Amino acid sequence: MISISRLLVASVGSVTLTGLAACEDNGAGWVDVQEAATTPAAQTDSGAQEEVSTREQNFDAYGFYMPQGGLQFGNWRLHHVSIAPDFEFEAWEAGGRRDAMPFGPVFVDFEDISSPTATNELGQEFHTVSTRVRADYYRIEDGAFTFRGTDPELGDVIIDGTLHGDVVRAEDTERPAFTGGIEVGGDRIRNTSLYWYGGH
Repeated sequence: MISISRLLVASVGSVTLTGLAACEDNGAGWVDVQEAATTPAAQTDSGAQEEVSTREQNFDAYGFYMPQGGLQFGNWRLHHVSIAPDFEFEAWEAGGRRDAMPFGPVFVDFEDISSPTATNELGQEFHTVSTRVRADYYRIEDGAFTFRGTDPELGDVIIDGTLHGDVVRAEDTERPAFTGGIEVGGDRIRNTSLYWYGGH
């Protein structure tokens, strides 16, 4: 079963993505999430322009992409990758939603498994320390997904592989919606799978 202990308001719909970033009610099972420091995308010595994120998929990729097994990097374990719905992307890419979406339309959540645990209102156990990494660069296409971001604790976070649009369109939680590799701080895990969860 996919753990949803930190996605309690998933049924709210599109506001879930921003609600997750702002929530601080530990009594309800939420953790204090520290915004990850980001750096501009790498430039070449010739001063090339910053790499521009792209989104060209023919389906709404909105959802949470979660591992069924542990994907661990030191004390940090991947909890989920979050992708906003299309209308949020459109607003963001037009220059809006900056206050409502401080982590942008694509971010990755990690939890510190060495931190204390607590129990939320559903009786589910969760770790009380986590970090959220926003994308310095993303690419979302039919059959492809790339994420690059930087966190002061984790270092560079790179996710690159195949986004299975047929699985997402079918809202299929049993088959992998993403397959590929994940690299955190230079430590790479290949042949990983993430499963789609729609938040409702």
